[in-house]
Amino acid sequence: MSPSEYLTQDIRRDIFPMGYMTEQVLETSPLALSILELLDERPMHPYELASTMRDRHHDEFIRLNFGSLYHTVDALEKNRWIEPMEREKEGRRPERTIYRLTDSGREVLVRAVSEILALPRREYAQFAAGLMFMHHLDAALAASQLEHRSLALSAVIEKLTRIMGELLSDGVSRLAIIELEHKIAMLEAERTWVRKIEKEIIGGKLEWVVGIGAGPEKLRRKHGSGSIAH
Repeated sequence: MSPSEYLTQDIRRDIFPMGYMTEQVLETSPLALSILELLDERPMHPYELASTMRDRHHDEFIRLNFGSLYHTVDALEKNRWIEPMEREKEGRRPERTIYRLTDSGREVLVRAVSEILALPRREYAQFAAGLMFMHHLDAALAASQLEHRSLALSAVIEKLTRIMGELLSDGVSRLAIIELEHKIAMLEAERTWVRKIEKEIIGGKLEWVVGIGAGPEKLRRKHGSGSIAH
């Protein structure tokens, strides 16, 4: 039986969001990557993994809870990408298993990160869905909601900028938190665009037409259905 066959469907969905793994394409969740990356530094038990993720603000980028963490650790072990190293017990606390990264786990980590950096993938953002159906709102209400979003984005940007500044002041290298820099840049770009659309709605520059008529059919004839799906 191959390592991937050990995974149950639910756990497999947590670790491989697209539901498959081949020699050519490896889909690994951010939580699984975070576990592999931390174990590449040193062996840890799950509680230490979670604490370290929070200390490094990984929870700004991944969905972190103990249920999904333990499921993912279990699946990575069954896939032989991590392995138990020893068990420790302190006082009345439950016994903890310390895990280490295997050679195959390190290969998975390097391949997955390489492919994520090189290949854009389709993501289904809630905000995009809201924009798709924004025409169902009154124009004034839509503009007001976008103003609220702009203010919320500013608050998040301020928080993350402060966190990044503190980490850099503490001696953390820029490369170690480059994902934080990227997130701030993306949020700033979104805020700029949201403010622009809000102003266009208020000024009447953005045509406010409920429904999109025959537009998609024209696009399908011109570009094919695949362009609409993407």
